[in-house]
Amino acid sequence: MRIPALFKELQYIGQAEGDRSTYHVFKGNLGYLVVAPNNRGGLNVNVVNLKIPDIIARKFRLQEVTGPALAKRSGRPDLFRVPFVPLNSLYVMVSLGRARKLSKHEGRAMVFRIK
Repeated sequence: MRIPALFKELQYIGQAEGDRSTYHVFKGNLGYLVVAPNNRGGLNVNVVNLKIPDIIARKFRLQEVTGPALAKRSGRPDLFRVPFVPLNSLYVMVSLGRARKLSKHEGRAMVFRIK
């Protein structure tokens, strides 16, 4: 992945509230960037493929889903191979207005409702 190209011409999409942090989402030519502060005063940045929101919306429309369930039931292990991609994908969906974080949990996993 070319890092300079990843950060070129970013558009701020919105934010999503997690259990412990606020995640800010930007859209670039190569993917969505999910940015959150870390406990060392820096930032964590994760990349989500541009195809993922449409895949989630199509496969999980009107369903409640967690990050682990998304990875298992998506039918696209190639897109959800990296551990935090499913959860960050759900934050992207929230920031796009295509999902909502619910107050309930399944075990330790947050539950999201796909619109």
